[in-house]
Amino acid sequence: MPEAAFDLESFVDDVAKVYDRLGRCQIAVSEGIQDKDGTAIGAMLIQGETDDHGNPQLSGSGALGDQLAGVLKTRLTPAGGKAPRVRADTFGYLQRCFPDASPIDISEAQGVGQYAAEIASKGDLDGSISIVRLNDEPYEAGFRRVELSDVAAKTKHMPDEFIKGSNDVTEEFIDYCKPLVGELPTVARL
Repeated sequence: MPEAAFDLESFVDDVAKVYDRLGRCQIAVSEGIQDKDGTAIGAMLIQGETDDHGNPQLSGSGALGDQLAGVLKTRLTPAGGKAPRVRADTFGYLQRCFPDASPIDISEAQGVGQYAAEIASKGDLDGSISIVRLNDEPYEAGFRRVELSDVAAKTKHMPDEFIKGSNDVTEEFIDYCKPLVGELPTVARL
């Protein structure tokens, strides 16, 4: 995750431990991972492409996944042995195509559109709409207008209380997300 400093040696060691124990390892890597100095790893690999705010174009290129896959293949190959099978997939739009949006996601998307139409009909034609969590139990959210200058080209980072170690999330994060995503299947956590 981009909030934890990415260290290549630790990454390779973590993968090797899981691979040695289970014979396989599946990894999800954020395109925004950074080193200890705050330099985006993907931005070092993808030079020249930026959005209108000067942010590097990180998604959809596959360069970060390909680079990390190459490192793992090289470093996890035993001397004189066969290289492990390593593949990098860049999802791009795949995660946006899940067949069943959560009821909360549908409701909030419609609410944002309705709120934007309401304020636009009153002459407020610029800005952005923010979703504000009003209550956790039961989950409730509202909408407010925010200045574009308060959100454009600004990254909101995951709070420390949602981060466990350098490559996992806490139960607090899972509890925060549950009302947003709906029921999820139970899977093993390594």
